[in-house]
Amino acid sequence: MNLNMSEFLCSLVERKAPGKDVVFLLDGSDSTRSGFPAMRDFVQRVVETLSVDDNKDRVSVVQYSRDPAVQFYLNTYTTKAEILDTVRGLRHKGGRPLNTGAALQYLGDNVFTASAGSRRPEGVPQVLILLSGGRSFDSVDAPASALKQLGVLIFAIGTRSADSRQLQEISNDPSYALSVSEFTDLPSVQQQLQSSVEAVVIDASPESPTVTGMLTSTASCWPERLPDLFNLD
Repeated sequence: MNLNMSEFLCSLVERKAPGKDVVFLLDGSDSTRSGFPAMRDFVQRVVETLSVDDNKDRVSVVQYSRDPAVQFYLNTYTTKAEILDTVRGLRHKGGRPLNTGAALQYLGDNVFTASAGSRRPEGVPQVLILLSGGRSFDSVDAPASALKQLGVLIFAIGTRSADSRQLQEISNDPSYALSVSEFTDLPSVQQQLQSSVEAVVIDASPESPTVTGMLTSTASCWPERLPDLFNLD
């Protein structure tokens, strides 16, 4: 098989790239009341950059303190305008203590699921963006590991009141954990976050490394690897 077929398969991969499912997990505990408007604004700015209206990208927002509360699921809204309107109207949840581990567990059981709109079984990259203003009172290791095993790409942004080591443990890689002094400084790391998300999503692979999966994933297309992937000579 010559390279022309490889290039053809590569174009199919690129043309059928499905986008991503993005879940925001917001610290709504008592300690973040003053910073919540800045968190809300940050979510709006990120959503503005997504391709929601053509169903490439889907968005969910979950707020938590002692317990998590879903603001909307991945399949609740199908337009960017609906998502932005809802985000603008979000109210601070309140409550304590901050149980990040329980919230991560909840996401795996109730949000990153097909019934909630997750397209994980189709090979669509799953992205979690955590905003935290404090240290979790419960363990985060097992719930974070469970999400990673599901293929969820976890990014975390914490204020100076958050535990940076804990956020690094939650994230897929320590470099995916970002720090700001206050939530009002979130704009300073937005571009870095988005660049990291896009870079990881491009390299994300579907659950099953099948030909169909490759054609419906956002996996990068490396022509030099195509002969091996498709048994091309």
